[in-house]
Amino acid sequence: MDKLKEIKDRFAKGEIKQQHLETMIFNEVYDSDASRLQDACHDAAQIRCSVAEESTGVSLDLIKNSRLDNSGLSEGHLLTGIEMKVGAALIPMGLAGPVKISGEYAKGEYYLPLATNEAALVAGVQRGVKAINMSGGIRTQVTFDGMSRAPLLEAPDIDAAKKFCIRVQEDRDLIQELNKEIKDPFVRLEYIEPYQLGTKVFLRMVCKTGDAMGMNGVTKASADIARRILKDLEGWKLITISSNLCTDKKASHINILHGRGKSVHAEVFVPEEVLQKVFKKGVTSRSVERVVFHKCYLGSTLSGTISGFNVNAANALAAFFAATGQDMAHVVSSSAAFVQADAVEGGLHFMVSMPSLEIATIGGGTNFGTAREALKLLGCGEIGTSPDDNENVKRLAEICCTAVAALDLNTACAQAAGYEMADSHVALARGEK
Repeated sequence: MDKLKEIKDRFAKGEIKQQHLETMIFNEVYDSDASRLQDACHDAAQIRCSVAEESTGVSLDLIKNSRLDNSGLSEGHLLTGIEMKVGAALIPMGLAGPVKISGEYAKGEYYLPLATNEAALVAGVQRGVKAINMSGGIRTQVTFDGMSRAPLLEAPDIDAAKKFCIRVQEDRDLIQELNKEIKDPFVRLEYIEPYQLGTKVFLRMVCKTGDAMGMNGVTKASADIARRILKDLEGWKLITISSNLCTDKKASHINILHGRGKSVHAEVFVPEEVLQKVFKKGVTSRSVERVVFHKCYLGSTLSGTISGFNVNAANALAAFFAATGQDMAHVVSSSAAFVQADAVEGGLHFMVSMPSLEIATIGGGTNFGTAREALKLLGCGEIGTSPDDNENVKRLAEICCTAVAALDLNTACAQAAGYEMADSHVALARGEK
C-alpha cells in the first residue's frame, strides 16, 4: 500500500511518534474500521520491526511475522496491548497430566499447560503427576483471597499519625464509607492494615477483585480512597500511591504472613511402594524427607533465603504463568512456596504451601491468544459477575499449586536418588548419556 509506505517513511524519519503509529494507520489506512483494528496494529508492528532491521542490518523475520492480536477499542480509544510492539516471542508449550485433583474448587482430572524452553521440566512435572495419580490424587485448598496496595501518607505530626491509625483499626463504618469511592464493580475494599513510622503512615489496603488478579483495579481504588482520606485530613500529604508494603513483584515476608493474591495449599500421601515404582532405586520416604529438610530449610537458611523454602517452585510456576498469560514479574513473589516432606508410617506426606500466588483468569495476557485456550482447557475460561464470584481463579490457583507440587515432588525424589537430577538434565537437554 502506498499509504503504508508513506507512513513507514515518515516514521523512520521520526516524524511520527511511537505512540501514534497504530492510531494513524487505523485512521488513515483503514478509515477507523473496527473490523480492521488487528490489521492496523499488525502493520504498525511490522513497520517498527522493518525500521529496526534496516537501521541495524539484522534480520528479524521470525519476530516480525509472529502475529499476536492483543489490541482493542475502548470508547473509541485504541488500546495497543503493549507499547511499541514489533511482533511476538514464541515459547514452546507442553502438556503434563492429566492429574487427579480433589480440591475445594478444582475437582477432577486436569492437564497442566507449561510454556518453557527448559528440557526436563515438563518431563519432571509428568513424573510427579504419575506419582500423585498412583497415590490417589492430590488435595488442594485456598485459605486467602485478596489483592493489596499500600499508599504512603505523611501526617503533620506523630500524634495525628497515631490517631488516624487507631481510627483505621477501630472505626467499623470507615471501610463502608471508603468503598463508596471505588468505581470498579469488581473491586471491594475488605480492610486496611495501618503501619506507622513516625509521621509516615502506610495503609496496606486489601481488596477482593473477582477473577482478576486485581493489581491495576486495586491501584485505582487506592488512589480514589487516598484522595477521599486526604480531603478530610488537614496538613496530610500523599508521598506515593504504592509504598512497597503491598508488596508487589518483590520478595517480601509480609506477603507470606498476610497473604497476597491467593494462599493455596496442596498435600498428597505417596505410599512407599509408589516411591519405589516411580522413582529411582534408593528413594524412600525417609531419604526424601532428609533432602527436603537439608536442602529447603538448612541450605536455604544458610544462604539467607527470605521468602519461601522449596526445591524449585519458580520453575513450574514460570512455565504455568507463561502458558496461561499471567504477569511474569509476579513469579518473584508468587514462588515463595514452602515444601514439607514428612516420612510417616507407610510412605511420604508431601505438602506445598503458596501464601502469595498472584494469578488471574481475566485481564492482561489472559484475555487472548494461546493463554485463553489454555485457561479454557483448565475449565477456567469463564468470568464471574462480582468480587465474590471468582471460583474460576480459585480453581486455577489450585491447579497451579498442583503443578508446582508435582515438579517439587519429582525433583526432591530425583535428588534423593543421588545424581539423577544432573544425569537427567544432561540426557534430555544435551542428548548425552
